[in-house]
Amino acid sequence: MERVRQHFDIVDVIGEYVGLKKSGRGSYAGLCPFHNEKSPSFHVTQDKQLYHCFGCSASGNLFTFLIEKEGITFQEAVERLAQRANIALPAEEMEDVESPEYKRRKEMLRAHELAAKYYNHILMNTEHGKLGLRYLEERGISRITIEAFQLGYAPDAWDVLRKFLLKRGFAEELLFEAGLLSEAQNGKGRYFDKFRHRVMYPIHDAQGHVIGFGGRVLSKDSGPKYLNSPETPLFHKGRHLYNLHRARSTMRSEGRVLVLEGYMDVIAAYQAGVQNVVAVLGTALTNDHVRLLQRNVQEIVMMFDGDAAGQKAALRSAEVVKDADVKTRVATLPEGLDPDDFLKKYGKDAFVRAIQDNASSMTTFRILSMRKDYNLSTDVGREDYLKAVIQTVLTDVSSPMELEKQLKELSDEFGVSVDALDQEVRLAKKSAPAGDKPDRKWNTNRNNADGMSVARSGNRASTPLPANIVAERILLTHMLIDEGVARQVQDELADEFSVDEHMVLAAHLYAFYAEHERAQPQLFISGLEDRELVKLTTTLLLKADELDRRPEFVEEYIQRIRVFQLERELKRFEHQYIECGNRMDWEGMRVASDEVKRIQALISALKNATTQ
Repeated sequence: MERVRQHFDIVDVIGEYVGLKKSGRGSYAGLCPFHNEKSPSFHVTQDKQLYHCFGCSASGNLFTFLIEKEGITFQEAVERLAQRANIALPAEEMEDVESPEYKRRKEMLRAHELAAKYYNHILMNTEHGKLGLRYLEERGISRITIEAFQLGYAPDAWDVLRKFLLKRGFAEELLFEAGLLSEAQNGKGRYFDKFRHRVMYPIHDAQGHVIGFGGRVLSKDSGPKYLNSPETPLFHKGRHLYNLHRARSTMRSEGRVLVLEGYMDVIAAYQAGVQNVVAVLGTALTNDHVRLLQRNVQEIVMMFDGDAAGQKAALRSAEVVKDADVKTRVATLPEGLDPDDFLKKYGKDAFVRAIQDNASSMTTFRILSMRKDYNLSTDVGREDYLKAVIQTVLTDVSSPMELEKQLKELSDEFGVSVDALDQEVRLAKKSAPAGDKPDRKWNTNRNNADGMSVARSGNRASTPLPANIVAERILLTHMLIDEGVARQVQDELADEFSVDEHMVLAAHLYAFYAEHERAQPQLFISGLEDRELVKLTTTLLLKADELDRRPEFVEEYIQRIRVFQLERELKRFEHQYIECGNRMDWEGMRVASDEVKRIQALISALKNATTQ
């Protein structure tokens, strides 16, 4: 694992996801991939091989970045990088790090791969599958395309897949958790097939692993028309896109992706030769989708159905992509056709031309979509519409050329001068609340930048941490980079930290140095499962260069922490002394008084030792 980590530069790997620019010696900055922002607060340090966002506090190393960004386990992150580097991982080494969660995910992936093959076999080779095969052929899907997309059929039976997978050693509980089985409502522990009497569309992750299914019903009385796998440890509809693993190479070569609404639209387009196509999975585009696409293309073209549901999804998607650093357009097909029907009627060339001719900018789409909410035949309606467009849409436009174009079109249509409209935009921008939008749960203030301050709500300045917490953090930083200090602290302080998180981090360090002779911060971070501990560790390591590493300073911080603990104990006995006096417990007062004197003597001795 250490060979894998050393093979990669974190700047190169994160640079595949984030546009990084040099911001100092060995430091790079970019827009955070974990939250929306307009000013870069995400920093990557090349010498430490760490990243940290001053907006949302996302922190870690190469492995933790992939874990958070791709939603995978530590073991999967190691394996993925090892494959890229052509580094063979010893089986015994992987066995040591394979967590129960990782093994369970591997079993779920294996179950999905077998299920996809089984459904495809039923479709192509059995009497049960003829109904599904006839449906696909009537939709114009060739057998070559059926095999390429591994389409299948789930028979109209309750336990065909269940029996197939149980015979191969899978547990029912795991198959239920993976979304392949459903649980009977009237009997806990009784399971049946999730998909029945449906044409099956395997859903893959970006690496081509089957992680879920979509099923199209073949009779009106068998539930919803389309049924997707539920959210599982493998499948998250807000993170995955249908056909991404096939489309990615074409997307990259053309610099553009066409986002459609359904499986059949994608399959029809792909079969026709338009191969840079993906589809959302029963949802509008999400921030995760946009970040995923941004890594591969310079332009996103959205083409959703013309019905109310499709237009609603397009509008929700528009709100997500309006702040993205990628060109985005919305295409509409004539006659209200969906992509599948249009391709059948007019063919590929007309489809491509329609995209080029009828794709409007995201700003234009948002403006036009607002027209239905206002009565433009009245002066009041037109005025209200223009104000809404300015406040809702035009204040978000950052390109002066785009803004001028939109203002001119509105001026020509509504008879209001460009200057007047521009003045309204300026006023709207001035009246907008400063900083990040109030509905976001993050901000881009550089709170906790030095690990020694704590952010307050709103825009108030951060407040310095208490001296004892600062001392503990400085000492923990020493422990992260110097195994000798960690062992010294273990002998002299053990778990005498005032903050639980500090105590837990120290315990992890003691355990790490029991197995490793020297400090290896990157390896230590990779072994942490608690995300808050990863953030704390990364924050401390980023300040490690500022430490004074002379032994006497380490001893001073140890003494400061001990003094704080003693002062806390002193207050407890002083309070006990008063309570005993109130109830005339003379013996209790004597004991408390003796303890007060003893602790005061210890504190005095420690303070004198630190000043000598």
